Amino acid sequence: MKTSDELAQKIAQELKDWQKSQENQASGYVYEKSFTDLWQKLGKEVFQASLGEEKYAKNSKKK
Repeated sequence: MKTSDELAQKIAQELKDWQKSQENQASGYVYEKSFTDLWQKLGKEVFQASLGEEKYAKNSKKK
């Protein structure tokens, strides 16, 4: 399981990489799509980290 600090560092690095890739971006559509894709990816990682190592099964019985 990732710690909060590791997760924060990963998010900061991903955001920094994304900003660098968008420096000469002229298309608003491509800019917005890449931004949305980045945050969906990071959101999944944060969600998975909050669940821990165990796989999430929405149909399993609650403990």
